[in-house]
Amino acid sequence: MNYSAHITADPLATTETEYDLLGILMRQNELVETVADLIEPQDFSEPLFGRIYGYIAAEVMQGKAANPVTLRGYLDGDSEFQSLGGVQYLGEMTGNISLMSAYDAAKHLADVSRRRHMRNELRVASDACADVAIPISEIIGQADNAISTKAADSIHQPTGAECFEELVQSFDEPQLGVICQQIPSLDELHGPMKPKQLIIMAGRPGMGKTAVALSYAIGAAEGGHGVLFVSLEMSSRELAARMAADMCFQNGDGVPYAAIRDGKPNDFQRRKVVEAGTYMAKLPLNVVDAGHLTVGRLNMLVRRHARRMAAQGFSLDLVVVDYLQLLSPNTKGRSAYEAVSEVSRELKAIAKDNDVAILALAQLSRSVEKRDDKRPQLSDLRDSGQIEQDADSVIFLLRQEYYLRQEEPEPGTAERVGWETAMQTVQGQIEFITAKRRDGVTGNAFGQFHGAYQAVR
Repeated sequence: MNYSAHITADPLATTETEYDLLGILMRQNELVETVADLIEPQDFSEPLFGRIYGYIAAEVMQGKAANPVTLRGYLDGDSEFQSLGGVQYLGEMTGNISLMSAYDAAKHLADVSRRRHMRNELRVASDACADVAIPISEIIGQADNAISTKAADSIHQPTGAECFEELVQSFDEPQLGVICQQIPSLDELHGPMKPKQLIIMAGRPGMGKTAVALSYAIGAAEGGHGVLFVSLEMSSRELAARMAADMCFQNGDGVPYAAIRDGKPNDFQRRKVVEAGTYMAKLPLNVVDAGHLTVGRLNMLVRRHARRMAAQGFSLDLVVVDYLQLLSPNTKGRSAYEAVSEVSRELKAIAKDNDVAILALAQLSRSVEKRDDKRPQLSDLRDSGQIEQDADSVIFLLRQEYYLRQEEPEPGTAERVGWETAMQTVQGQIEFITAKRRDGVTGNAFGQFHGAYQAVR
């Protein structure tokens, strides 16, 4: 256990814990994602250990093994590392047995790192007290900064003038946001889905929510946007079948979803699906298949996939949740109204904290179907008015064809002619209705729903 060279008299040095943690992570690479939510390389009191941790995390996030052999390339030119014995030193780390868990070690390092930050900043403020040329107000500001932890640092508190300065500077920056390009009418109606926004896409069953969301996700990924599709209703295999049908669809033709779903494609269709899978492998689109998920766990998954995509050269820009009412709150024992309210608030917080757009699908209440025209209203958002309050925009989906098919008259009746005329008007049509848009106008637009191929254009 050759970490003694790094032990100092500093009571806030954590070299022994750092040494133990690095050994654990090289033995059990799967624990890296657990501790990555708690610590960063700069949280290590010994810079060499911080560098080693950074290299371990980089290897693991790229899906590679992190051990003394694979890390050697990173450290061969590090004189401090070589002076300690090089790869043999890492081998000693790996062989070290610690009674502390990786999570507890990381939590301890994070706590002590904050203390070191606080101490260093307080020393600056203390030294400033001896300089009578420094105004008291400035020293107080330094002291306030000292007691701000990393968690509090995420709270942005500019002056009004600084807000305007940031605004003017943003005019010269590229405009951020996700568009899908596969559904031009929706892109034009809603505009980009921007970082920190919560967008609710709602409809009754049969309106095509998942089909629209998947078409949007695929189009966004094809545009270079990192996408995380979180499914709480369908399995990853079911999603793959729908995505394959969507991706094989071109100009009104493709591989029918039913053939893929039932596992009975012909040879030509099988080749098309395999080609789509090869193409999908190049896209920054990840799927989470979860039967049960709390919003707290979702937040961790968003951070985890953001790191994985960053390691592959992409930015996670869009998170799709299918669907909101299936997410569980962090607090147990709540009523349906309270649970959905908490989930809605937390989704907005996740969007802001992770700088992503969240597109959350939502079910509407049955009151929609009591109306003659079946047009949704904001009051139809099921279980909670909090959804409307938290959302930056609300998009309703309406397929009049779905309802007309349920009212099909018998052939040869007087009503049949009128029904057929109405069906010709709405067949294959899907309507997008923006009922709320915080930074723009409301309105509606129409797209095409190709149900046989689960594709929306």
